[in-house]
Amino acid sequence: MIGEGTSGEGRLSRLRRLAPRVHCITNYVTAGAVADAVLAVGGSPIMAQGRQEAEEVTSICQSLVLNMGTMEEWTPEAMIRAGRRANAMGHPVVLDPVGITASRFRKEAACRILDKVRPSVIRGNESELLELLRLLGGCGVPDRGAVCGVDSLSKASKEQRIESVKALWQQTGAVVVMTGKTDLIAGEKCLYQVMNGHPLMGRITGSGCMLDGVIGAFCGAETGSLEEGATAAVCAHGLCGELAAGASGEPYAGTGSFRVRFLDYLSNLDDETLERGKRIEIFR
Repeated sequence: MIGEGTSGEGRLSRLRRLAPRVHCITNYVTAGAVADAVLAVGGSPIMAQGRQEAEEVTSICQSLVLNMGTMEEWTPEAMIRAGRRANAMGHPVVLDPVGITASRFRKEAACRILDKVRPSVIRGNESELLELLRLLGGCGVPDRGAVCGVDSLSKASKEQRIESVKALWQQTGAVVVMTGKTDLIAGEKCLYQVMNGHPLMGRITGSGCMLDGVIGAFCGAETGSLEEGATAAVCAHGLCGELAAGASGEPYAGTGSFRVRFLDYLSNLDDETLERGKRIEIFR
């Protein structure tokens, strides 16, 4: 089961028992929201950005999140230092190449990071992951020019999206999470399609960044399969969005209360609710 680890203990229960520290070098627009999401699922966030402390902070954490949302000239170096330290310790690294279609700087930064760091999970929307695949030499992926990288393309067929996540997994060896109307997760064993989620999640700032933190927390407590841990995180995140939007029958006033309710459901989620509420297809 996605919600249960190899020991039989539920993934959420284990996460909250272990309370993994998650080092997040992330988007400063959404850093608070990411920290709240990590805390809500049971992790312990550290939001350290500086180059001089990146390795040291990473060494006391159980996972690392690299989110390229607000890049400065020094950010790639901090991410590389932290990523290499996490790799050396065998800890999971979550990379989100936010907006890499928007500028040459972001494209070059993503290539520099991937040249030095082995991500365990790569999470992004369709346009971001297609651009990353193209930069890595993915066969047949066109240059889409000036596309706003925080907006997902929605023109590809399901089959094309599946081929893209598989190709990126083969290129990088990382679990690949492509988010959209439905989410696709490609790993060594399986390909997962997750149908959990709600359109309101796209109307609050930082929903994707929060997912990065949730994935980092799940993977930081994972003792078995990272692809199953990442998939459980995607299901949990989407399910709480559904519940916050009124799937439980309780009305909400607008996007402000939706954000608060989302965190409430994330902090109160348990293994039984996750197992009962997940909507997932598995392709082997």
